[in-house]
Amino acid sequence: MGNLAMYATKGFEYLLILGFLASFTLFYLYFTSHRFETATAAVTSQLVDGLVDWFRVPDNIFFHQAHTWVRREESAPALVVVGMDDFAQKMAGPLELWDIPAPGTTIRQGDKGWSLHDGKKSVDMLMPMSGEVVAINKDVLAAMKNDTYKDSELSRDPYEKGWILKIKPYDFERERKGLLSGTLARKWMDEVVEHLRSKMNTELGGVMQDGGVPVAGMAKNINGEGWDLLLKEFFLT
Repeated sequence: MGNLAMYATKGFEYLLILGFLASFTLFYLYFTSHRFETATAAVTSQLVDGLVDWFRVPDNIFFHQAHTWVRREESAPALVVVGMDDFAQKMAGPLELWDIPAPGTTIRQGDKGWSLHDGKKSVDMLMPMSGEVVAINKDVLAAMKNDTYKDSELSRDPYEKGWILKIKPYDFERERKGLLSGTLARKWMDEVVEHLRSKMNTELGGVMQDGGVPVAGMAKNINGEGWDLLLKEFFLT
């Protein structure tokens, strides 16, 4: 009888130990799962903030929704300079500038201003304003042809020294009303970023570097119909 009582006691102790282990396991899984979800949410929030901050939107720039821009030329108020925005140059990455209109050419708002080419891929950039071309940025063109894009003014300073064309506008005050600037431009870029995020795990694949910074030239991950669709959605072509 004594042996039976001893075995019964040990069996009860084993059950207590197993029960404690099971309870501890459930508690641990719940606790770590909650912490993981919280940490994931925090990281996601940081990545979103990083994306929004990554695309510069200066206050003195008027943006066309096809990701080109225009601003007054400080040294010559009768002229404006035109270029492509920070989103466009980072989205497309190192590409050649083709079909640059020569000085004296007349261009209309919404028409093709120039093209970006990379092998068989290309995208037309739309003019943000109508006018007569008076100059082109030869330094930027030379950097693109010499494969020094990363060190070019277009890459480092797209809104100042990285301009593409200089034009004499036909009606700056009227046409700028159809463009975006200041708070409206930043809100628009926020929406563009949100749309971009929705494509990160599908069409664009891996587009984030360590630290939450999108990879320059992310659109090059897309081929064929995906590329054409992307152009329609972001560049309005």
